[in-house]
Amino acid sequence: MSLCRAVLLLALSVPAHADNLARITASLPDLASPPQGEAQWVARSMRMNGLPMTLKTFESRLSPDAVLSHYESHASLAGSSEVRRSENPPWHVLMLKSRKYFITVHAREVTGGSEGTILVSPAPDPSVMNAKTSFPMLPSTRIVSLQQYDDDGSESEHISLSSSREPFTELQDFSQLLIREGWVVVDTRPTVEMTRGFVLEVQRETEHALLVIGPNAARPSTTAIVIAWKK
Repeated sequence: MSLCRAVLLLALSVPAHADNLARITASLPDLASPPQGEAQWVARSMRMNGLPMTLKTFESRLSPDAVLSHYESHASLAGSSEVRRSENPPWHVLMLKSRKYFITVHAREVTGGSEGTILVSPAPDPSVMNAKTSFPMLPSTRIVSLQQYDDDGSESEHISLSSSREPFTELQDFSQLLIREGWVVVDTRPTVEMTRGFVLEVQRETEHALLVIGPNAARPSTTAIVIAWKK
């Protein structure tokens, strides 16, 4: 599995306005690259189910355990109130919690060292943990996860939905709903890599959305819908 795909899976496992989001994430700790390695930004400003956060990937010549020990020492100096380690093979996980923020470091072994992710968020507030989007939704669907990004003022969302109806039915109804909402269908086609799957591409003025609709691999009796929406 590529690190890019792994980043998405890890983000999905973590439990406003764009200017407010950028202001909140700008105040979060910015962890430096691990020793003998480098880190790069995936998202400087994003939301996951309502929770603001930042996300980096990293590579290091150190082992996963050594990388986590480095950040664990850093956390002790910073006065984190709670430090926990766990394993979810192949990932080694370090969770650091203070009164103001929450940090999760995932690391896994690769040839020549380790790679992983660094996710930083404010201490979770139940009052803001929600999954709300203004993208048109069908009554037959429910939101599984919602990622919201602000990249230098350019907003986008990655929405994961679930439905108990057939993929083709969802495709037809989403097409009709979006057309009623002023969207133009750019393309509709079957997916190459997924049986009974479909791709729906739509546009409305400067907005663009790509919907991938198909059987849920984890629960074949349900339909999974992933929407990439560029506002």
